[in-house]
Amino acid sequence: MELSSIKGIGPKRIELLRQLGIETLSDLLSYYPSSYLDYSACTSVADLEDGAFASVQVTLTSGPSWYSRKGLTTITVYGKDEAGKRLALRYFNQPYRAKGLEAGQTYIASGRVHIGERGAPALLNPLLARELRGIVPVYATLKGLTQNNLRDGIAAALSGVVIEETLPETLLRKHGLPGRAEALHELHFPTDRARLDDARRRRAYEDALYYFLASQELKSERKRKNGLSFTAEAALPEYLKTLPFTPTHAQMRVLREVARDMENRSPMNRMIEGDVGSGKTSIALFALYAAARDGFQGALMAPTEILARQHFEALKALFGNRCGLLLGSESPREKREALQKLAAGEWVAVTGTHALFSQSVRFHDLGVVVTDEQHRFGVSQRAAMEQKGRRPDVLVMSATPIPRTLALILYGDLDLSVIDEMPAGRKPIKTHLVGPAKRKDMYRYLAQRAQEGEQSYVVCPLIEKTEGLEGLSVDEVFDEIQALVGNVPLAKLHGRMSEAEKQAVMARFYSGQTPILVCTTVIEVGVHVPQAAHMVIEGAERFGLSAMHQLRGRVGRGSQQAHCYLVVYEQKKTAMERLQAMLDTNDGFKIAERDLALRGAGDLMGIRQAGEEREYGFLKDCPVSLLEAASVDAAEVYDLPTFENDQLIETARARYRGMEAITLN
Repeated sequence: MELSSIKGIGPKRIELLRQLGIETLSDLLSYYPSSYLDYSACTSVADLEDGAFASVQVTLTSGPSWYSRKGLTTITVYGKDEAGKRLALRYFNQPYRAKGLEAGQTYIASGRVHIGERGAPALLNPLLARELRGIVPVYATLKGLTQNNLRDGIAAALSGVVIEETLPETLLRKHGLPGRAEALHELHFPTDRARLDDARRRRAYEDALYYFLASQELKSERKRKNGLSFTAEAALPEYLKTLPFTPTHAQMRVLREVARDMENRSPMNRMIEGDVGSGKTSIALFALYAAARDGFQGALMAPTEILARQHFEALKALFGNRCGLLLGSESPREKREALQKLAAGEWVAVTGTHALFSQSVRFHDLGVVVTDEQHRFGVSQRAAMEQKGRRPDVLVMSATPIPRTLALILYGDLDLSVIDEMPAGRKPIKTHLVGPAKRKDMYRYLAQRAQEGEQSYVVCPLIEKTEGLEGLSVDEVFDEIQALVGNVPLAKLHGRMSEAEKQAVMARFYSGQTPILVCTTVIEVGVHVPQAAHMVIEGAERFGLSAMHQLRGRVGRGSQQAHCYLVVYEQKKTAMERLQAMLDTNDGFKIAERDLALRGAGDLMGIRQAGEEREYGFLKDCPVSLLEAASVDAAEVYDLPTFENDQLIETARARYRGMEAITLN
């Protein structure tokens, strides 16, 4: 059955469908709704939540009233629910909606809820019906192609073809999942919430299974290839003598794991996961040291220029003038010199940002690639670096702890090391909630501590003043602190500044000349200032849990007691749950578990609906327990050659296009 054979799909519509990536009947059936509006039950006015979609049974108490201003016409009709609570039905630039609406009529009104500071709650542009509309799927579409066009086409396709099963019956029974035909119908035309949830679980499980099968194949393929072999175990005692501290037991365990990997002929592909300040960088430096000892070069990629410069200082301490820095902001002459030294092998180690990916970068003999990836260098970017050598070893450092079970699942193509111990002598950071009334006292206190040599970060979510969000920008907070404590030097730091300006500001902060730094999250990643003892997060309710934990980790790196102050303006429920987690623990892994429980795997990993639906959409609907089950099933399927299992592996290969989109990191 072709798309053109479906009633209502002509040449014009086929072209529109093609723009959505729909070229076959299979594409149409797998073009799933991006969201659902649940109008399967009525909600009372008292239970409405701002921003949610809801259905309310309402009896109109007035006819329509009109209001026009600046080209916008607003029609409002008032009514009451069954409990007598008042509700407004509000339409924008839809004058035809007023026709036939009279007091005394009863409807089921369905729409988005708006609850303002004054007046009755409102439903915006609601649809009116005599009966509940049920669960309504919403598709991503484009001009000329309506929701009904898509629904009609999908309905015709479902009724006109035989839906073949794609999963073995054993797996369906094992996890209590519906068959494919039933799941497809429920995904596009839900009958109730329970069946829709089962269908979404089925779809998420199947997508996860293919993902993990592809990941298994990628890992197996890498293990079969020969790479470089280093005398890393002999290098380890020498490297330990260069350290100005004694590694923790966890660091030593991971150092030995890396050394064993580097000795092995198969290319190392390992991820190091550790909390803020747990000592991941010392592991990275060892990998570079071991490669250089055997005459190979190493590259350390950082997500920001600030962090790259910090890594460069550590490289100089280890390699002297045999290392370098490569940044996008460098002058043409500096870049030319850097490229020449890399190509000639004069530099045994280099650190930099994405500039290291450039085609113009040539290595004399690249042996190891390390990525310090708070911003997650993707697998394609890692591959670009790997191609610059003879299958070099790859080490990935995860700056954000995620639950171990989730890490094992999501980073299936990498071996995993966990640094689960902090350096001795670190005092837990004390975390405090601060309301608007206490802010000035807090800043006066920070000014006092500055006299004792203690430095402070003040992090704001915005750079400049924004209408409706007063008091949350770097500019405003800087001016406010300056007015309060004019005798204490302050500085600003944000992403719109040039690299030269950022570097000058950070140099003054490192040296202690500037005790208080007002900034954005540009300092979130890896910045190490031992004398920084105070972290203020303005508008903390606007930050994610992981981001707040990363920011808190910028302090407490010296011997003094460190503090983190969470300044809160709006005490909303979900925000307060995040803030409570910050108060409860300093443990990044516990924070990650709490973040996972609050947001789910998809949101935690930053998965977007559009553009990543096929590769990563399963994370939005798949519970962690089902992700784990799919991971275990994939390993069993991959290791047991049967006709059914081979078919599943072939589907995974086709879906992931040669594996270039396989991992999320």
